[in-house]
Amino acid sequence: MRIVILTYESLYSNLMTERLLQEFPGQVVGIVRSECLIHGKSLPQGLLYLLRRSGLRFVGRKALELFQSRATAIIFRLLGRRAKINSLRHIRPMYHVPIIGSTNVNSPETLQQIKDWQPDLILSVYLNQLIKRDLINLAPTLNIHPALLPRHRGLFPYFWVIANGDKETGVTIHWVDEKFDTGDLLLQERIPVTPSDTISSLSYKSAQLGADMLVKAVNLIAAGNPPHLTQDNSQASYHTWPTPADQRRFRQLGGQYGTIFELWKHM
Repeated sequence: MRIVILTYESLYSNLMTERLLQEFPGQVVGIVRSECLIHGKSLPQGLLYLLRRSGLRFVGRKALELFQSRATAIIFRLLGRRAKINSLRHIRPMYHVPIIGSTNVNSPETLQQIKDWQPDLILSVYLNQLIKRDLINLAPTLNIHPALLPRHRGLFPYFWVIANGDKETGVTIHWVDEKFDTGDLLLQERIPVTPSDTISSLSYKSAQLGADMLVKAVNLIAAGNPPHLTQDNSQASYHTWPTPADQRRFRQLGGQYGTIFELWKHM
């Protein structure tokens, strides 16, 4: 089976991507890395949008997460320590897989490259762009979402799970249609939320579980006749970037983003 991965690079998406490369050697024939923070906006435009929507405190926190991740990776290299989770920059030569960047995965150029890879299956791993019909038509397409769909469709589900006081979350793998997170379900598994959980801890738990589920999903596709379970739209909720009021509710419930020590442990 020839697999193409579409992804927005992060510590946790890389964990799942590398697991696929390990489990299916030679079968991942290409990776498309999203190169936009917010689709249709340049980086300055995207940052300005987030500042207006979510405020300086939130944008500063996201920037700190990025800095911590990159700084930790540099420190590990200086110390000669091998990272548990590799960046796409290191994954490319390790697994001899082609990786291209794209600000629009639906553009004719990106579509042609994916078509040239002749995929039997396309996997969206935390991609931050909407996949449109021409891309879906190239091969069966699955998306992994770190929440119990149809609840918490959309962005940053870990934040909303804590902000809403949920007692459990989970991971869903679903077929892609032309809307965000609305396609039929293939697999879904649950994760209990404890009082000590942070956004970092839920991110890591979801990625570990998600890696196992992606392997299971590929094997289900290969075996034939995989499940198509319709989502119950009456139970659906959808979220975008949190406002300052959302963040206050998050903090009032004891919500935490996590510390650099958590990040070190995961890396």
